Amino acid sequence: MTFLWFKIGTDKSNIFINDLTYYLICFLQTMPGFYIAALAAISTINSTTMDQPMAGDPPKEKYVEYNPYKVFWIEMNRRRFLARLFSYLTFISILLFCFLLIIRFSYSLDIKVSSLYVVYLTYFFSCLVVIFSLVQLIMMTFLSLYYLGERVHKN
Repeated sequence: MTFLWFKIGTDKSNIFINDLTYYLICFLQTMPGFYIAALAAISTINSTTMDQPMAGDPPKEKYVEYNPYKVFWIEMNRRRFLARLFSYLTFISILLFCFLLIIRFSYSLDIKVSSLYVVYLTYFFSCLVVIFSLVQLIMMTFLSLYYLGERVHKN
């Protein structure tokens, strides 16, 4: 499919050259601020429902103490779940932002590669990483909004 995209398409069909990545970079540079603000709000909110275990069968987290060495499992509460979720979303958005900047910069260098297969494979895997990360970012943002809007205020 990548081969057909390059052969049939024009220069505008390359998503790393056209304006699509420019708009994605503009979007992604603002997202960590929102995620960090949500993380700060979750961490400082004074609510007893946030410290209750999650509904149903809550996931368990491995907790290790080192002095004295002791390993035990604790049930994840809502605050810890949302804090981990927003931390992960911040990490993914910063990582994807840097990845897109590097790719756009590498395309601006106009590097000549002797094998077209290297170009096709690089483009394919770059598109795969960007699409996977972007879909994951969007779906987990929807999950966090649902959980904040529905589950936290239900109890």
